[in-house]
Amino acid sequence: MVAEWREKAEAHRWSLRETVIALGPQRGHVGTPAGLADKFAHFVRHGAVDGFNVTPYLIPDGLDDIVDLLVPALQERGVYRTEYTGTTLREHLGLGEPLSHRSTTDRRQAG
Repeated sequence: MVAEWREKAEAHRWSLRETVIALGPQRGHVGTPAGLADKFAHFVRHGAVDGFNVTPYLIPDGLDDIVDLLVPALQERGVYRTEYTGTTLREHLGLGEPLSHRSTTDRRQAG
């Protein structure tokens, strides 16, 4: 891996920092609320994701930024709901009623 990184860095004339940014593991997203919303919307629209786990850099203040800035930006782009469609988690996820492990006949015979 080191040799591969070195070749790419030399070919692109990247600094060490630029090499790590370009080739290192991506462990998060950094940017403005509008920029992140654009990035997340792109992923959603292309079927690359169906949700995100978002952790603020600073707690608790970072939570306010997510709620007050990022969520509205995602809603404007139509990739984050503005209201719930049901009253249960099952309804929110679009799941049907749970299946019973035993049929009604089995329960009557057992009783």
